[in-house]
Amino acid sequence: MHKQFPFIALFTTTVIYGLTNILIRFASKENYFSTVFFVLFFSTIMFLPILRLGSGLSEVKSLRQLRLIVPLGFFVAATWFLIYFAIMNTSIANAVLGYMTTPIFVIVLSPFLLKEHINKPIVAALFLALLGVLLIFDPQNLIRAIAPVGIISGIFAGLASAMMEIIGRRLKNQYSPFSLTFVGTSIGMLFMFPMFLVTGLIIPDTTSVIIILLLGLGGVSGSTLLYYGLKHVPASSTSIVLLLEPFVSIIAAFIIFIEVPSILTILGAALLVVADIIIIQNQR
Repeated sequence: MHKQFPFIALFTTTVIYGLTNILIRFASKENYFSTVFFVLFFSTIMFLPILRLGSGLSEVKSLRQLRLIVPLGFFVAATWFLIYFAIMNTSIANAVLGYMTTPIFVIVLSPFLLKEHINKPIVAALFLALLGVLLIFDPQNLIRAIAPVGIISGIFAGLASAMMEIIGRRLKNQYSPFSLTFVGTSIGMLFMFPMFLVTGLIIPDTTSVIIILLLGLGGVSGSTLLYYGLKHVPASSTSIVLLLEPFVSIIAAFIIFIEVPSILTILGAALLVVADIIIIQNQR
């Protein structure tokens, strides 16, 4: 039974992250910057007790590899903001499927940033992913030059998330996963603070504060379970399990908001899943 705990943790992570995407829809629409700032602020505070349990606090104080830590914080803030904006401006299905492009961006950027090789299966996967994204956009909208800003934001969230993953790989020998998450979140909060000031210092109402606390708790608990799973389960298997996250969001969106994905969205999702699985299998 103990051997199953890491997989249970990973499946729980997909449920937490999937439902967190739904929770964003209940957050304030008045000021995206303010809400994201407070999510990162509360996440930073909630992560402090976790760091104190281990040696993470001393790692954070050392701030090694600052030239990579600062960009990591930027991409953490960008990911939160872009996925928030996407979910608020398109269907949840389109937003989270755009975010599924993360592994694609990792593969495209890895040869340049990590000096990794791209082989023929990866090229095939990239072609399938591109076709999948095209279907999610709906070619008719592209022909009419209608800018689906929510979908674009979801895809850019995938790019920002990919940069987080690449930087995380570069820093894995200098920081523990918990320390890395805390540093990224706290610096991300600092990046959002000027935007919070410039856009009017909007303080969330009671309902929004509850949503923000839940979003922060979801981020912290999801990360903790994810890193526990990664410690015991191969990364390739972990990636396959985490592909379930968008489908948790889509099913929940259908139940709660009666959002029915279009046929093209479903076909695009299927192609993205196939592309991601090819990439994951190729990394074994």
